[in-house]
Amino acid sequence: MSTLEQSVAERIADQVPALAGRIEDIAELAALIAAGALPQHDVFAFVVPLGFDDRGGESATGVHTQMIEDAVGVILGVKARGDAKAKKALPSIGELKKNVVNAVAGWGSDNSADVFYVRRGRLLSADNGLVLYQIDFSLTDQLRIT
Repeated sequence: MSTLEQSVAERIADQVPALAGRIEDIAELAALIAAGALPQHDVFAFVVPLGFDDRGGESATGVHTQMIEDAVGVILGVKARGDAKAKKALPSIGELKKNVVNAVAGWGSDNSADVFYVRRGRLLSADNGLVLYQIDFSLTDQLRIT
């Protein structure tokens, strides 16, 4: 995980006990998808990089400054064993979603001048006894090149 994703994963592990020890990165998610497998835990999360967007900048006298908005996604998962429609998992996802938003929104890592903002949340899937929900956060930082 990159520094930003690692910071978010550590924050969630510290603030959301249900996810402590159950947070993985994009490499683990890719390996599971390639194998057609699911995580071992009934409740889990993946913290993944979503890229960045320009928020404006300028160049003058050999200095270039630019505001960059970095985005991180948190994919929450709840297995609902024996519940093909995953109806039992929806309340758990709701609680996890609230706890993750409370842990990350308004918080900034030690090396950041700004804090994370919630950008969106979306249900990815509720099928075959598995609910997946993604929450996107962003953090604005300044790129400075001399």
